[in-house]
Amino acid sequence: MIAFAAAAQPANEKELILKRVTITDAVPDKLLSTRSIVLYDDSYTEAELIEAQKMFQQTGIDAVAYFSTNHVLAGPDPNKALTTYLINRAITYLIFFEKSKNFAFTFVPFNNTSGFASEGASAWKESHASLTELLRNVYRATLNTQKKQNLLINEYPETDVELVAFKSRRFESFSNDAKSFKVAVPRWGNEKADAELEQILKEYFPVKYELVDPNLEERELSNRGFITILRYVHTDGKEAKNILGYDLTQITKSLTSIVYVNGEADLKTIPASQTVFKYYLKHIEYGNIFLGKGWDADLTWQDALRNHLQAMREVLKF
Repeated sequence: MIAFAAAAQPANEKELILKRVTITDAVPDKLLSTRSIVLYDDSYTEAELIEAQKMFQQTGIDAVAYFSTNHVLAGPDPNKALTTYLINRAITYLIFFEKSKNFAFTFVPFNNTSGFASEGASAWKESHASLTELLRNVYRATLNTQKKQNLLINEYPETDVELVAFKSRRFESFSNDAKSFKVAVPRWGNEKADAELEQILKEYFPVKYELVDPNLEERELSNRGFITILRYVHTDGKEAKNILGYDLTQITKSLTSIVYVNGEADLKTIPASQTVFKYYLKHIEYGNIFLGKGWDADLTWQDALRNHLQAMREVLKF
């Protein structure tokens, strides 16, 4: 399920996970005898991550890898890549590193699904204006309740684990399969947004499509006869291009999107650090992704979808 704000924009995956759990003061069971991973905000510096990992090593918290939330929680395909990694590495806890006015750590039990956490699951959160003091608090609270059993722990944060969301071919073009076979379009799971999604599809996507349960596995969709599925990434523009395999050497402080105003193509400049949506079609069986002829990301899912569908209509001559 995707939660929506008043403007019918989906919360990011991190927000959804943290809203799903119940915050308690209790140190998680077996934290010092199982594996964890860290999901950190990009506002954390390398020095801060190093400081955290060194104290985790002393504490006995085995954080085996560190990932930027903007990269691994950026949409259904990146989320799936992270889920597969977590299951393969037998991860028990997700540790969210947040930083705004205070530093904050939230320890969330991983439920071995693409939802990451179960509804109402107990999570432990600690925060402090000082990172050093926060780490000391975690150290004291943990060792007062558990025996340290994790011994072989990395001294430095492992930040270079590469999770590849797409292992097949990518095309900066549109797929003709959209004209010949029914396309799966996952619902948002919100009545207002789903109605808006269907209206946009009816207006701009004159092909066979079906709104489907967003939790259905792609294998099941394939069994039902679907060839392609409409997907998106939702993160800052630079990271979106990184995930989708674009040439990052060409990126500046701003990105230019092809947008549509009254049915006519135009250009829109968006800061590379701004959160955007970018749609693409994915071939379900082979995993190939079709990104379109140009960069058509936009600030809302509605505008990004309209951009992508209108460009597809022009190129494929619907």
